[in-house]
Amino acid sequence: MTMDAADDVRILTPYWEKTGAFERRAGKEATWVVRSWGPSRTADRLAAILPAAREDLRSAPGTAEGDHHVFFVEESAGDWEWAHAVVRACQRASSRPGTRLWIVTRTGLRGPARDGVPRPEQDFAWALGRCHAVENPGSWGGLVDLDVDDPGVAAAMLADYLLSGSAEDEVVLHDDGWSVARLRASTLPPVVSGRGISMERLHIVSGGMMGLSFEIERWLARNGAKRLLVLGQSALDGDRKRNLRQLESLGCAAEYEVLDVGDPEPVRRLTARLRGEAVGGVFHLASRWQADGRSSVASLGSTTPEQTRLLLGAKAGGALLLSELAEEVGAEAMVLFSSAAATLGSPGQANYAAANAVLDGVARRLHGGPVRPVSIAWGPIGDVGFGATPEGADLHEVWERLGLRRLTVDQVLSTVGMALAQDEPNLTVVAWDESALSALPWFRERPVLEQLAAVESVGMSLELLTGLDEERRVDLVAEVIRAHLATMLLLDLQDVDPHRPLFELGIDSLIALELLFVIDREFAVRFELDELLVNMDITLRTLAVKLGERIR
Repeated sequence: MTMDAADDVRILTPYWEKTGAFERRAGKEATWVVRSWGPSRTADRLAAILPAAREDLRSAPGTAEGDHHVFFVEESAGDWEWAHAVVRACQRASSRPGTRLWIVTRTGLRGPARDGVPRPEQDFAWALGRCHAVENPGSWGGLVDLDVDDPGVAAAMLADYLLSGSAEDEVVLHDDGWSVARLRASTLPPVVSGRGISMERLHIVSGGMMGLSFEIERWLARNGAKRLLVLGQSALDGDRKRNLRQLESLGCAAEYEVLDVGDPEPVRRLTARLRGEAVGGVFHLASRWQADGRSSVASLGSTTPEQTRLLLGAKAGGALLLSELAEEVGAEAMVLFSSAAATLGSPGQANYAAANAVLDGVARRLHGGPVRPVSIAWGPIGDVGFGATPEGADLHEVWERLGLRRLTVDQVLSTVGMALAQDEPNLTVVAWDESALSALPWFRERPVLEQLAAVESVGMSLELLTGLDEERRVDLVAEVIRAHLATMLLLDLQDVDPHRPLFELGIDSLIALELLFVIDREFAVRFELDELLVNMDITLRTLAVKLGERIR
């Protein structure tokens, strides 16, 4: 793998680690509620074991109250209503102090065996859960995938896990035991198969003729691709025509077609038309994240069904439909462009992360078949696409201050070339400062991520508070936060008035997110994102008082 400035680029690959049995432990008495989307015999058996109230949310709204909730998604065919139900379950748990939530799926695609009926769309729930763990860790329980056919056995194993108090929050239950998820980081690619794609064949790229999609199209043309079919949702205007001519000047016959890859009928017509063609790669980059010029990317607490539906359309729906196209036309390979937010969790991007995760599931479904798949979950990419928008630039600047750097287009293109010649369906590619990753609390707290970050102490300013009376403690806390805010807001220290409301200082949701990490690093106190956002009318001084109370 050749990359410019590759020293800080890491390739993350997932793996499953066998673990011993989870043992039930006596603990604080809990009131359990077991919900499902549709019938579930495993959920029925679990409710009898715990015991718990039992509700099927596809049949009627949930009304049972409890502090420990388990939500089953076993059947997910058809529309995305089940996905909206998972979002509501997370929102409900997050809004009720003392509540915890576990999500149970049956993907047929996780763990060592990867058996059963494949349901790649259920990866939506896994990424949503990871974002829940980031935004509202106090109400998060875990993710469980079932690979056990007998509902009684599955329920007993699940009860053992739920009642064990384990910190493991990504678990697969299979017939011969339990496995837990881990991520492995490397500067080198996985084992290379030596296979690529034939440049003599037709290559299909979804995502239009601009931004990162065009960079991939130009990369294909420069590497000898003779024919391209580009699918986009926008009409072929002047800029797109100019890019089309550039591809042709490189010796590539490129055709542009206006087509919504999230719409089943036109994709199926395209599939029928392409039968008999020699298709090389299917590259899926299509994404729609704006409506009427406004971003639909949202935090877990604020996302709406309309926003989630928009994000699912071209991104997740398109991945499912184009994977069927790739299989039916006999494509050599499929490359899906996902997001590291789906792998690692990301505050403020829950619906976006969840939609991208479906691509990771699609790649695992195709793996081992005639179409060689890879879903690449990218860290922040500068210069093109979302990274070139004002909103993207602001978000990426926050991540950079926290140690997660932007990937260059050259790094992306080098990675795609590597990914096409290996046999791992899921890769996450990020550029980071390892010594800074411990500033992100969930890297320290979630077992699946703990191997990725260097161990670094938190509460770096706590020692300064020793021996101070209450007034002076509040003064010091306020000054530490004030100094960080001045850096974040690009202001002189004297312009950050500790007696003005936070929103008047110019603190938006991104700065609030970074402020949470600063508070944790300096004082070892976790605030949740929604908790801070609903209190933006308080002053910095009042925030310091609240923080001082928690430090005690």
